[in-house]
Amino acid sequence: MSTADADHFEARFRADPDPWRYEASAYERAKYARTLDACGPGPFPRALELGAANGVFSALLAKRCEELVTIDFSPTAVGLARERLAGAAHVTVLQGTIPDDLPLGDGFDLVVASEVLYYLPGDDFRRTVDRLPRLLGAGGRLVAAHWTGQAPDLHRSAAETHRALRTGSGLRPVPDPVGATAAPARGYLLDAFEMR
Repeated sequence: MSTADADHFEARFRADPDPWRYEASAYERAKYARTLDACGPGPFPRALELGAANGVFSALLAKRCEELVTIDFSPTAVGLARERLAGAAHVTVLQGTIPDDLPLGDGFDLVVASEVLYYLPGDDFRRTVDRLPRLLGAGGRLVAAHWTGQAPDLHRSAAETHRALRTGSGLRPVPDPVGATAAPARGYLLDAFEMR
């Protein structure tokens, strides 16, 4: 992610600890519920969340995980997530960039990418899509959810993001997880993928 992109997000979290209303938005609550449904009930021995922001979704996901690693590049967002998840000893909140600072190795049973991949510039996005299958262990699942609206800081649309996951990741799409084909009417795309 470019320095300009990183500075933009850091400034947003410094100005407002919940800039997208993760805690109060009906859209976010509904999307979180359906994203968790697409993940499955767990428990997941090892899970990774890309782009944890201030940790609102992380706290929900953590209840289904024996070990959860989250990553975000904004120091302010990471501090907020660490504070929110302080009582969850099984959660590690990393500060770093995607894909350069993703945990090494594989073996994650679940990887969640919600509202993050379309912010990655071209080369970072391509390298992330290439890396995703190597993060997953046998039978592992990737769940991706992205808003279908437009904003000046997005490097690609939700449709372009999910098309790249379907065609370029080497992962097998899960047919219509939790009725996800209806999700665009709700304002987001939701897809699940598994190791082939």
